[in-house]
Amino acid sequence: MVVREQSTDRHGRPLTPGTRVRVVAEQGQPEGSVVRVLSEYGAVTVLLEKPAKAERMYPINEIEAL
Repeated sequence: MVVREQSTDRHGRPLTPGTRVRVVAEQGQPEGSVVRVLSEYGAVTVLLEKPAKAERMYPINEIEAL
């Protein structure tokens, strides 16, 4: 079994599926929830619900856990 390093936001808070996050790199700082954590690529996919549901990929350093 391979143990992977846990992904964290820039403040050291853990990023796991279901975590509520804010995208600080986008205008308006939209909020959503983490769907997948892609640690090996330094990215997460986030489900944004407003204005329409969309799943987008962001670098971990652009995400802040709420």
